[in-house]
Amino acid sequence: MKKFLNEKKIAILVSILALFILCFKTFKDENINQSVPVMKNNKEEVKYVYPFGKIIGVKANTDGMLVIGYEEDDVEYIGGIKKGDNIIEINDQKVSSSNDVSSILRNVKSDKVKIKFERDNKYKTDYIKIKHENGTVKLGLWVREKISGIGTITYCDPNNLKFKAVGHAITDEDTNECLKISQGDIYELSNIQINKGSKNNVGKIKGDIITSIPIGKFRNNSNYGISGNMTGKINTDVQLIEVGKREDIKLGNAHILFEDKDRNITSYDVKIKSFVNDKKNDRNMIIEIIDKDLINYTGGIVQGMSGAPIIQNNKIIGALTHVFKDNPKKGYGIFIEEMIELDKRY
Repeated sequence: MKKFLNEKKIAILVSILALFILCFKTFKDENINQSVPVMKNNKEEVKYVYPFGKIIGVKANTDGMLVIGYEEDDVEYIGGIKKGDNIIEINDQKVSSSNDVSSILRNVKSDKVKIKFERDNKYKTDYIKIKHENGTVKLGLWVREKISGIGTITYCDPNNLKFKAVGHAITDEDTNECLKISQGDIYELSNIQINKGSKNNVGKIKGDIITSIPIGKFRNNSNYGISGNMTGKINTDVQLIEVGKREDIKLGNAHILFEDKDRNITSYDVKIKSFVNDKKNDRNMIIEIIDKDLINYTGGIVQGMSGAPIIQNNKIIGALTHVFKDNPKKGYGIFIEEMIELDKRY
């Protein structure tokens, strides 16, 4: 569930367009554009949110251009640039698309260009040689600048209309690097199909993104998932639910919210099998699907279900994040408090 599928790659060598797959969620019939106070209990804030589980589409532009490969392994043309580096500037000019790169290279008089890039959250600079081929000037690098996919929203805060989704980082499928997002939008999804998971195959959600009107915007992408703001009028028929703390979570019965085949948000039974100490922060619990209806529908946990909220004792306590490759009935979940931490870091 953590990887996202390429929809399209166009290599102008420095210019490649790629499209991925994620997962999210949307809303229903009651206006929620009202402020809901945060209650205090024994000096501790008690937060309430709207839980969801509806599938939506996602499109985003990366902040810079992620290097995913080389045209040829020639150090003269790639210098110290590595796969996974994020190119920020060429000759001191910011780049965010293949058009930016082409425009800069057309005006280069030297046979080398200065590249500013980010690696492991540190900025570096290197010089690499440009290539002249069939009247075109280009770099010997393959890069990615756009993503597209499917995902599940976890919840929406009624006080500020902020949403949380996915529960893990959106990563590049070639480099496994967390993608830096300059601007992303979420959309309604149509023609949803479920490829069921099995012991030998990870299932996934397919559908058509309705790009006419975005229903939300986001820029934050981290190990805790994505965070943004819903736009326009939002409706829901779900009840506010208390946000559970880590100490509230117990091993045993719980349930998740997820769309059924009729696009209704439905509660499905799961079990919290154990807790996990994972420094990556997106794998805090092992979850097992035990609901026969969901198993018959999806086979268990599938790609695109990441972000489905986990409910226990009338509190939202987490979200699904990953599926076991050899057992689709089992996967990982993240604590809801970890997802809320995203707002404190960005």
